[in-house]
Amino acid sequence: MFVIKMADMCIGIENKYDYIRYMCRDYIIDEKAEFTVSVTDEEIMRESEGQEGFPSEYLETLAIYRKICDKASGKSCFLMHGVLMSAEGHGILLCAESGTGKSTHAGLWIKLLGDKCEIVNGDKPLIRIDGGIPYAYGTPWCGKEEINVNKKVRLSDICFIKRSAENRVTEVEKSLITQTLIPHIHIPENGDVITVLDSIDATAKNVMFYTVECNMDISAAKTAYDIIIK
Repeated sequence: MFVIKMADMCIGIENKYDYIRYMCRDYIIDEKAEFTVSVTDEEIMRESEGQEGFPSEYLETLAIYRKICDKASGKSCFLMHGVLMSAEGHGILLCAESGTGKSTHAGLWIKLLGDKCEIVNGDKPLIRIDGGIPYAYGTPWCGKEEINVNKKVRLSDICFIKRSAENRVTEVEKSLITQTLIPHIHIPENGDVITVLDSIDATAKNVMFYTVECNMDISAAKTAYDIIIK
C-alpha cells in the first residue's frame, strides 16, 4: 500500500502490481490517507472488456481510478475527459471525441505561447469544487503520451473542439451548456451522483464555454487565444 495526494485528497492505494506505484510516483506522500481504495481480480478483469490484450498491471490502474472517482464523488470531485492546459493563468480544458485533435490543438498553443503554456494533464484530469469555484488537477491518469503535472489550476474555460477548414470560436449557448458538458464527464457507478450533479452545475455557472472549430495550423491557436484570453 502507498498514499498519494491528488486533487487535495490523501488517497491510500492497496495495489496488487508494482506498475501503479511507478505511475503515481510524482504524487506519493508520507501522510495518512483520508480514504483507501483496492480492487479485486474480478474488477481488474472487468476493465478488459473492449480492451483485450492489455496486461493486468495496466487494467489495475483503470479499476483503481474508477474506485477513486467513486469515493471522491462525495467530495465535490469528478473526472472529465479532456486535455487540461494552463495558459497565462487560465485553466483551459479541451474536450472532444477521441481522434478529433485535442492534443494537436494543445500543441499549437504551446508553439504559440512557449513557456507561458503547459499541459497539466493529457486525458483524465479531476475537477473539484471549492467554495463554489471549480479547480482542475493533474493526475497520473493522463493518456498514452503520459503528459501530466502535479498541480492545481483555476478552471476558467472549457472548449469543445471540432475539426474545420476555417478557424472559428463561439460561446456555447447557456441553455446548451449542461447537455454539451455531460458526455465528457465520468458519472460514478457506485458514488455520490447527486453531489457530482451539483458539482457539474457549479462548473456550468462559473466557467466560460466555447465551441472551437479549428484546423491544424498555428493560426487555430491564435484565433482561440484572441477570443478566450485576450
